[in-house]
Amino acid sequence: MPEKGVFWEGISEGLARKIEEIIEIVPGFGNYLERENARERDKIIREHIAERYDHMKKALMKVMEAMTEAGTLKGLDRLDRLNRRLDKLRDEIKYTSHGYSGFFDPVKILDAELEALYTYDLDMLAEVEEMDKHMESISDHVNDPDKLTEELAAVSTFIDNMEKLFENRKYVVTKGQE
Repeated sequence: MPEKGVFWEGISEGLARKIEEIIEIVPGFGNYLERENARERDKIIREHIAERYDHMKKALMKVMEAMTEAGTLKGLDRLDRLNRRLDKLRDEIKYTSHGYSGFFDPVKILDAELEALYTYDLDMLAEVEEMDKHMESISDHVNDPDKLTEELAAVSTFIDNMEKLFENRKYVVTKGQE
């Protein structure tokens, strides 16, 4: 029987038994359910990463507000660009195709590719968690333009790295066929 994942939530015991009977009779149906669970796991991971980006954007907005209140306009344009880049990256990650293919999908995602996806996801999660912690301290440097410039350069580098990671992840999914 396929793993008891998101698909099975809210399903009555009677319905679950009927599905199990179908799994025993119809070859490949159990694998289909496992793949659907993999799709849902992929979506959950990407939504978590997107939520971390939202948290980072709030930290950037806090810096922008502090700079505005302090009358410091130099650097606001850079913060706005970083904020928009985070928006774009968040949306791309959140709304990209699921990580496992259906039977008739043009590009098949097999176990090896799924494993590669999870490797990229783990790398992205580690980077996001580290940068998210770092973002909390950026607002402390509003009155120190040199330090703030250094911090914003780190954010820009982080976004560059995440864009590359996500592009590589997308390549695994599409196999270069976009």
